[in-house]
Amino acid sequence: MTRKLIATLLAAILALTSLAGCAALAEADEPVTVVLAQNTDPATLDPHKTGGDQAANVWRNIYETLLTYDAEDNLIPVLATSYEQVSDLEWVFYLKEGVTFSNGEPFNAEAVGWNLDRADSEEYARQSFEYRTYYTAGNWEAIDEYTIKVTLDSVDLLFDRHVADVPMIAPDHGEEVGEEGLSTDPCGTGPYVFVSWEPDQEIVLEKNPNYHEGEPEVDTYIIRTIPEAATRVAEMLNGNVDILYDVNYEYIDMLEASGSIRMENKPTRRVEYIGFNTTEWTPNPELYDVRVRQALNYAIDREAIIQSIMGGYGEILTSIWRKDFPDYDDSIEGYTYDPEKAKELLAEAGYADGFDITLLTTDANHAKAGEVCQAVAAYLGAVGINCTVEIYDDATSRSIVINGQAQQLCPGMFDWNWASKPGLSDSTLTGVIRSDGMTSYNCLEGYDELIDEILACTTMEEKAPLHQELQQMLIDNPPFLYLFQLGSIYAISSRVDWSASGTQYILAKEMKVNA
Repeated sequence: MTRKLIATLLAAILALTSLAGCAALAEADEPVTVVLAQNTDPATLDPHKTGGDQAANVWRNIYETLLTYDAEDNLIPVLATSYEQVSDLEWVFYLKEGVTFSNGEPFNAEAVGWNLDRADSEEYARQSFEYRTYYTAGNWEAIDEYTIKVTLDSVDLLFDRHVADVPMIAPDHGEEVGEEGLSTDPCGTGPYVFVSWEPDQEIVLEKNPNYHEGEPEVDTYIIRTIPEAATRVAEMLNGNVDILYDVNYEYIDMLEASGSIRMENKPTRRVEYIGFNTTEWTPNPELYDVRVRQALNYAIDREAIIQSIMGGYGEILTSIWRKDFPDYDDSIEGYTYDPEKAKELLAEAGYADGFDITLLTTDANHAKAGEVCQAVAAYLGAVGINCTVEIYDDATSRSIVINGQAQQLCPGMFDWNWASKPGLSDSTLTGVIRSDGMTSYNCLEGYDELIDEILACTTMEEKAPLHQELQQMLIDNPPFLYLFQLGSIYAISSRVDWSASGTQYILAKEMKVNA
């Protein structure tokens, strides 16, 4: 850790220590509070709209889904007690009885149907829910109050896993507050209810006294927004924060030395990449040439970036196709660090003297995102590309990139990451690679047609050769500059009995607090 960084951190600690109420653990008869700190506010609390961990850390405590995943990535029931596929296109879900939303509305088959239709909206921006490819709004039937049959337009081999992503919003409440109202006034069946949101400060949740699984131990769950990494760490060391995630590796020794904080390192499902803007309006038509995009991939030493900037916390992948995705082909050769090859390709493409390009990022993307992008720019500079890194706040970055194609504000390159459930590749296909994806600026020939062919398959055996073809296409005609799969470092106060899992869900209902 640099002397400047240590000095900044110590100054922050001294300043924070002088504040009133830096206090000690609550008495046993006092309400139990747990505080999570993260680097930015959610863009919205509407769970049908928002992606990213910052939002999920809030809404997953308020909303629930029909099914979810255990630590071994097996589907387990939440609001559905069981389900069955009764034909190629028909699925029946049997719902838990006696569940209510926090405002008293009943949870039933009609509520599930309303949520499936709302999450499939074509009118408003939505998350890249995979089931939407196979479903048309209204194609459900409430067989009885607690049984719903969903009829798909085409075969979805993994509909149970796809529908596990859809949070259940209270329908009457949703209709009452409207599309925009749900952004700041959430209402679900979950263990916590929304109390307040002070922008750029904190979101406060209180336990749901009528939660269908019983009251959680933690009474109040506070999610604080603290943009500066040093300040987050200082607050943790002073006992004002209980949990941090995505911790910069330089802070590990200092946090562990406190004696009251334990560190955990967990792999994530997030793949970091830099997207190429190959739309018809791209500010960098140089990217239309496949040799240019290949050259940019050869120009980057990803292993050096992982070791020197990420502290070794990251894994190189061949492309954005994760190893747990179906039909992963480890025989496909990816890009190695070869700056001379990069220069050769640029010269062949007519850019021996390089060109100018802008790379958009946000420090909220992950720990060290800004530094990683500066390193990428330096590597590109070494082969003649003049790359300018523009670092935005998270809200601005998301407003430019997510569903922003019509605005035409995205520069030639943008730093992003994408996560999907274990083994599920469809959201990567439809959200990232296909030209109409919510974060796609890929208009390269052949991708949309191949993805549509994959999605139309009715068996996994049919998909296998197409998945392999796609993986090779990602190398031969890259729509991205490939970086790595992220890990996440957690800092957890010894007063909190909780451990991070591979799901990346930070759920207050799972926490116990030591006396």
